[in-house]
Parts: sequence; C-alpha cells; structure tokens
Amino acid sequence: MRTKRRRRKRSPRFPSCLPLLLLFIAVVGVPALLVRSCTVSFFSSRDIPMVGLWDAKRGKLITLTLEEYVQGVVAAEMPASFHVEALKAQAVAARTYAYRRILRDDRIPQHPEAHLSSDYQSGQAWISWDEFLKTHGTAAGRTLQRKIARAVKQTEGVVAFHNDEPILAVYHSTSGGRTENSEHYWSEALPYLRSVEDPFSANSPLHYSTATISLAKLAEVLDVERVGNFKVIERYPSGRAKTVEVGDKWFSGREIRERLSLRSTWFTAEIIGDEMVFSVWGYGHGVGMSQYGAQGMAQQGYSYDEILQYYYQEIELKAAY
Repeated sequence: MRTKRRRRKRSPRFPSCLPLLLLFIAVVGVPALLVRSCTVSFFSSRDIPMVGLWDAKRGKLITLTLEEYVQGVVAAEMPASFHVEALKAQAVAARTYAYRRILRDDRIPQHPEAHLSSDYQSGQAWISWDEFLKTHGTAAGRTLQRKIARAVKQTEGVVAFHNDEPILAVYHSTSGGRTENSEHYWSEALPYLRSVEDPFSANSPLHYSTATISLAKLAEVLDVERVGNFKVIERYPSGRAKTVEVGDKWFSGREIRERLSLRSTWFTAEIIGDEMVFSVWGYGHGVGMSQYGAQGMAQQGYSYDEILQYYYQEIELKAAY
C-alpha cells in the first residue's frame, strides 16, 4: 500500500525588511537622537561675533571670538580671586562694551583695522592666557583660568541694553563711596550712568590714599608761576572736584587728576611745608560699575545681574546672540 505524501505548504517569500529598517535608523533615528542630546539645535546655531584686536604688547592684529576676547578682558581687568558673581558682572560689562563698538563699527584711531586694543588706555585691558599663566604660575594659573572661563561661559552672549541699544558699559576700580554721573567726567549725560551710593567698595585697598608733590614741581606741572594757593572752587554732588584754582589759573578736577596722576578727582589738598599733600578717595573716573563694589555686593549674596542693575540704571540684560 502506497502512502500518500502530504505536500508542505510553502509560505510566500517576501524580501527581508532588515536592510530597510537599518537604513531608516541610520537616516532618521541617529540624527534625531543626536539633536535631542545637544543643547544647541543644528538649525539655530549661535553666531558669536569675531573681534579684531590690536595686541599692543606684541604689536600685531589678532582675530578671535568675542567670548575668547571677554575671557582675556576679565583676566586683565579684575583680580581672578574675586567672587564668581563679580567676575560674571565684569564679563557682561566687558562683552557689552566690545559688542557696542562692533555694532557701531568704532575703530582704534592708530589702528583702524581693529575695533579694540589690549591697551587699557584705549578702553579696556586684555591679556593672553600665555601671559596670564606666566604671571600666576602654571598650576595656580590654570585653576584661575578655569574659574574665569566658567564665569564667562555662564553669561555667554548676555549684553546690557538700554532702549534696545548696548550701553556704554564703563567701569572703574573703586568709587570711594559714591559713583559719578557720566557728564561730570565726560561730556554726555547718559540715563543709565547715574551717580549712586556705593558702600560696597569700602573694603577696597584703594578706597583712600594720599599723594605728595613738591610745590616747585606742582608749579612746573601746572604751568603756574608759583603755588600761593590751591583751592577747590566747586564740587559735584558726589564730592569730586569740578573746578580748582591754582595761582592765577583755573583747572577742571579731571585736568588736575590727569596732570598730577592722582587716583581720582575726589580729593582734598593741603600745603605742608614745601609740599602739597593730597587726600584721595577711590581709584578711576568713578563712572559706572565699581569693580571692588561688585566684589562687595557678591560677598553679600547679590547675583551678577543685581550687581549690574545697581550700577547701571534702567538696563535690560538679554542674550545678544
């Protein structure tokens, strides 16, 4: 008896989906995962402005990003030992000052190819990391470098605005107890550069100082026949000298400060023997943010934005890029 074999039914053959699945993952899935893991979208990259900087020490033009430039300014302008919130405030002030110059296309007169210079006399100081490490030593310098870089990174892109324009974010070392109105040192009255009480900088080593000059040298520097009198005729409400009478001439307080290299225009003077002795409060022009005041505020628990909004009135802090 012959048994009848049953035929197996063959399942229909379809092409394998595995290659297509792998292709889908490669094309769609991986980029999606990458995008989700990034803090900055591929489709909204931040364009950090570039800075043309005249390196006065090396006598050449260098190009770097604004954020790199700000790190060098903070390193040069403020002690790295300061509280991180003070360093952040300095970073925003430095960035705002530079960003304003870039937008306005302001140039260094002696080097029109550059918007900024590393020479503090042209605006704000800047130092390279190589020079910074030589000054502080490699080990300690690296620690301070990371601290500065962190302060700059945590405020990246933040700029101070007034009426949608970057402010003239000037600053100085120590106010002496009160900051100054912009028009009392320069010519323009700016609404955000108003005089404010500054008890926060009282612990600055530059809060009070003295300076002495011989009467003969004083007469020579001021180009007067003799110093028979030295009198502050008028002062600004801050206490700084506005008009000074010496001999038969009158000078502005700023002119006296600059000719005699005094630390500020907030001074008194007394003739003792054949010398003039100056008592001086503060260090710098006194306008805008006091750096030692920023340190004092940070030590009392104020944040960098609170510091900036105290020294610059009616400003708005927002990301410029």
